[in-house]
Amino acid sequence: MEKNSLYAKFIYSKEDETLVDELDAYLNDNAERIFDFFDSALERKPLNIKIIPTKKEYDELNQKRRGVEIPKWSIGTFYDNTIEYVSLNDYKNTTHAFPPEKYDEALEYYKKTFVHEFTHYVLLIYKEQFNNDYPIKYLNEGIAQYLSGQRDDNKYEFNYSLDDILSNNCYAGWFLMTKYIVEEYGREYFLELVVDNELAIKETPRLYEEVKNYYKEDKQGLTR
Repeated sequence: MEKNSLYAKFIYSKEDETLVDELDAYLNDNAERIFDFFDSALERKPLNIKIIPTKKEYDELNQKRRGVEIPKWSIGTFYDNTIEYVSLNDYKNTTHAFPPEKYDEALEYYKKTFVHEFTHYVLLIYKEQFNNDYPIKYLNEGIAQYLSGQRDDNKYEFNYSLDDILSNNCYAGWFLMTKYIVEEYGREYFLELVVDNELAIKETPRLYEEVKNYYKEDKQGLTR
């Protein structure tokens, strides 16, 4: 089935019709906020959103396209102006499985994860104004978590090395780095780092030390 909405074309199975309506409404409530963070004048390029019925099918599609084994935790990806996203109805076959009584809570997080992928789409449009290189990974993933609100209700310790930030999959560390940069230095400075990879590489060691010191005395991280 297909549904054309204000910001995207949804492609999905009949079983996910209600879920797509939820996602569409959530996207309508959040899309302009994401665009405004980067540049409200950005062109709204055509976006396809494919809700993949099963994790198995999602893995097969991505493994064929990317040529690598897909992690068990992976449920969504963005490529070529397309978001692929495993249906919430098959989360029982992912590491994000939840009991039936937790459905509403799981749906809320599912929608935030969806906005995470949408943020990647908007960031790429913004970045293309300057060059076609992807931004430094921790900034890319950090801002997607920050703007989607995925970690708003959680607390973290910053116990990561600089090498973790630059090369490993430490999403909480990437989030804390980005949160610090945006809230201490401001949106404009963050965007400077996004569009200039050389500047980001140069600034990251200094920023890392600042973030480490910022959270050193407060082991609860986000409570300070």
